[in-house]
Amino acid sequence: MITIRNFTDSDYAVLCELDAPMFSGMGGPILFRHIQELFGELFFVAEYDGKIIGYILGGVHLEDAALGKLVRIGVCKGFQRKECGTKLTDALFSRMKERGIKRVHLTVAETNAPAISFYKKIGFVQKDYRENYFYPDIPRLVLEKEL
Repeated sequence: MITIRNFTDSDYAVLCELDAPMFSGMGGPILFRHIQELFGELFFVAEYDGKIIGYILGGVHLEDAALGKLVRIGVCKGFQRKECGTKLTDALFSRMKERGIKRVHLTVAETNAPAISFYKKIGFVQKDYRENYFYPDIPRLVLEKEL
């Protein structure tokens, strides 16, 4: 059974190892520390038989406290399409609602069809396309969901 809980400091090294093959070169170790410090209550891990199999990172926009951000979600290959991602997003969105967040947005590579399909399945819609979202010249789709 997959369980979801808040991230703890003792999860850090395990998450860094889990994240490396999923998001190579995208700064997981640094990102995890920043999210832990800034939005710790919006950082969840998924476990199966006591082993971490996934995580989700959330945040809140500084200019608009009613707008949340799904920063990153990562699930081990053997647990994708087995409700792990849905359980992680449910936990994040529930906590966001408690904080008064009304909408959530995220960005995703236009070539990441599995992620786009998942996000649309859970209610996200495309709001924008940004040609140069990441340096240098890396485009992203901007998706948003009402909570």
